Amino acid sequence: MKLNPFDIDIQPDELARLNTPDSFKNSLSYDDVQLSKDLPIVVKYDYIDLNVTDYHFKQEFLLRDTQEYFTMMKEISSSTINDLEAKARRDKSYHFYRSSFSGNIRKAVRQIMPDADESMIVYHFGLYECESKQASRATGERSPRVYFMLGTNGFIYPLFFDPFHELNPMVK
Repeated sequence: MKLNPFDIDIQPDELARLNTPDSFKNSLSYDDVQLSKDLPIVVKYDYIDLNVTDYHFKQEFLLRDTQEYFTMMKEISSSTINDLEAKARRDKSYHFYRSSFSGNIRKAVRQIMPDADESMIVYHFGLYECESKQASRATGERSPRVYFMLGTNGFIYPLFFDPFHELNPMVK
């Protein structure tokens, strides 16, 4: 949608500031979080891990990983966080959840963003489940997850690709 300059009064420098990547050195305000969860999602790749952790996006993607990733990104980019969370509550096979900022996730984020605020909001979504439900790097069985953080104004920032479900493993 193109904005009509007669309908709103936003100057070019304000648009540039709006499109600047969020800084995660400070926490998002409650109002920013609520607004961001209600707005249609905009995907920004400013903080994506391209080769720092074991969960970078340059590791091997199988054809199925790639197909499912773009299927999910199409759905995500035309939804809101609140819509996706509601769908996950209704449909238990739909894997879209907020992740605790602790353990392996915290360690990985600290590697790519050492100054990130402890209150950052991280989500993940599943691409598919392996038949055994026991993803393992050793066996090659995959249950890929994609992790992203929530920013302002509906922005999300993909961070990690976790093909073997290691960042937030299932308790056995």
